[in-house]
Amino acid sequence: MPEARVQSFNNLAAQILQLSTPAVIAIDGRSAAGKSTFASKLSRVLECQCVHTDDIAWNHSFFDWWPLLTQHILEPFKAGRAVLWTPDAWREHERKGAIAVQPAPVLIVEGVSSARRELREWIDYTIWMETDAHLAETRGLERDGPDGHDFWFEWQRSEQPFFADDQPWTRASLIVDGAPSVAHDADTQFVTCGLTGR
Repeated sequence: MPEARVQSFNNLAAQILQLSTPAVIAIDGRSAAGKSTFASKLSRVLECQCVHTDDIAWNHSFFDWWPLLTQHILEPFKAGRAVLWTPDAWREHERKGAIAVQPAPVLIVEGVSSARRELREWIDYTIWMETDAHLAETRGLERDGPDGHDFWFEWQRSEQPFFADDQPWTRASLIVDGAPSVAHDADTQFVTCGLTGR
């Protein structure tokens, strides 16, 4: 099993920029694993946009949103076209705004199941955020507050069997420790690990 290793976001960005472009980077992991934080830091170094799957799944479906991502974002992005898309659920529930993506060398897609098997042909580099399930639950419940507890456990009843079947960590280009104990500069570095989500 590989040992924990400190790596810099700058080095990771350099690796990603060597990919054929336009490239899609998926950052996957269980809820509250640290995906959004990691994606924010990486997108800042890459100077690229990040699409959050929560925005696509919003009032649509926990896990059956991937055809929308493919049709409305990944297909046009890979073809070098700009995206300006308002999901039907946003209109139906009067959520303002739209998902906008400009042509660029790299796009990050962040969220639970963003590296699912149905999206393999669209993804050029997969990052799995490995975080202990109990720690992720503690984080999630603290983040969502008391009013979100029922939703959290409803979500878990769908997330757990999804990951048990899909196992996206087995397709990961990189596995990142979502709760590292190794000393590092969290603003510029992260810790890789040999653990998986099993």
